[in-house]
Amino acid sequence: MRKIWLVMPLLAFSLIFSSVSSAASSAYFTFIMDKGGQGTGPALLKDGTVYARANFLESAGLQVTWNKSHRQATYIGWEKSVVITVGSKTGKLDGKTVYLGGTPFVYKDELYLPARFMVEALGGESVSWNAKSAVYTAKGIQTFASTNASYAGVNYTVNKQTGKLYASTPAGQPRLIANLGSELYDMVTFDFQKTAGGLLYLTISDIYGEPHINNKWYTLIIKDGMVIRQASVGYWIRYGDNVNMYGNKLILTDGKTLRVIEDGTGKVVETMDLTKLGGVDDKYLIEGMDEDFLLIRPNQKGMLTLIDRKTGAKTLLYKALLDADQQLYAETNDIPFYGDQLEFVERKGNLLLFKNQAVRDGRIYEYDLSKTQP
Repeated sequence: MRKIWLVMPLLAFSLIFSSVSSAASSAYFTFIMDKGGQGTGPALLKDGTVYARANFLESAGLQVTWNKSHRQATYIGWEKSVVITVGSKTGKLDGKTVYLGGTPFVYKDELYLPARFMVEALGGESVSWNAKSAVYTAKGIQTFASTNASYAGVNYTVNKQTGKLYASTPAGQPRLIANLGSELYDMVTFDFQKTAGGLLYLTISDIYGEPHINNKWYTLIIKDGMVIRQASVGYWIRYGDNVNMYGNKLILTDGKTLRVIEDGTGKVVETMDLTKLGGVDDKYLIEGMDEDFLLIRPNQKGMLTLIDRKTGAKTLLYKALLDADQQLYAETNDIPFYGDQLEFVERKGNLLLFKNQAVRDGRIYEYDLSKTQP
């Protein structure tokens, strides 16, 4: 069994200082994450102990706050907490006092901590120390990133590594309410909408990649604190918002299938095959919907399509609304994404109103639904 050295007294000692003296020498800290990925960063060797920058904890998903005197740093992640005081050989790991194996110090405005302590705190293990090249290597580093938001007195937290969603009140412990089904990565946001029927529609979005070309949405319908319906869909180089309600109906989609949900009960009242309606095997965005029409856009080609819900007839709106030059632009443009840039504004009677964001001339384009409806 691997020894848990964090709570054992150590023989190592170091001086309390805010800058590194000449006794310190340059070193390197190499780490391997438990799910792949690795990196190497600068470190310092002081009194036989390797110190690395404390922002390594932040790269593992912990968020840092400092006290007013800027002497104590608190790092918080999902079920992980680290409290460090500059100049103190002890700290707190997950609420328990532990020996750090060295004395934290600040050098060139960077907090340095014993590298081995950070590795162990993040569930990793030491691999080797190469004295000749001054390289300390560790592996199995875990991440503890989470994102949370509060609504109506309830705190919702998603563990970004596992994709599990928890709900908690100030007086209670976190309660698992859903598994989103995949890891979350970067720009995670929450959007809450209360329905007239008393349901809560929660959308969690994650925009990630370089340069943020992936756009994934997780949609959940919550009743009395329990998730009763959910879906997720990811798009590539395609942005915008899926419509999630119309009238007294809610919408869930995975890009291939659309489910219409009855408000209040959460009952599925209709299911639509988007690939069949759109005629292209792709993931679709839902940009507008009512009892008699549906506006969908395939991720890759990006042409906004009107579907008559009564007849199933489909209309490529750029062909119906734009002039020849604008049609050519829609067919050949790839910035910022392929397809037209028609944006649904609102419905007025039988008229659907659109803007063309490719020209931004303030013009309103009108489509008469009676053209496709008997």
